Amino acid sequence: MRVVKALVAVMGLLIVIGIALVAYGLTQEKNKTVSGMANQPEVSVPVTGQKDISAAVEPFGTINIDLVSGEELKSFTIESARAYLHIEGPDGGRLVVVSLPDRRMLGQILLVQP
Repeated sequence: MRVVKALVAVMGLLIVIGIALVAYGLTQEKNKTVSGMANQPEVSVPVTGQKDISAAVEPFGTINIDLVSGEELKSFTIESARAYLHIEGPDGGRLVVVSLPDRRMLGQILLVQP
């Protein structure tokens, strides 16, 4: 009977030690993740139709984009120093890419149906 009691006590001690090691490992992993994220650069995610873009984009003045009669701006996205404008019209749509620092249109992609 003493042997059984000794085995139960040793097994209970092993369970307590195991739980303590798991808790220690989880706290170390959490600390490593938090300290590893501190060295990462902050990533900015563009949002379509973002309301307050003044903090994300430097002032760039006025940029004129010519619209054909019947065309309208459907959506836009500002990413880094570029603006992407989705313009729809009677002849189809187009995606206009604008460089904000250079204040000029870089190009456009025509969205036409075959």
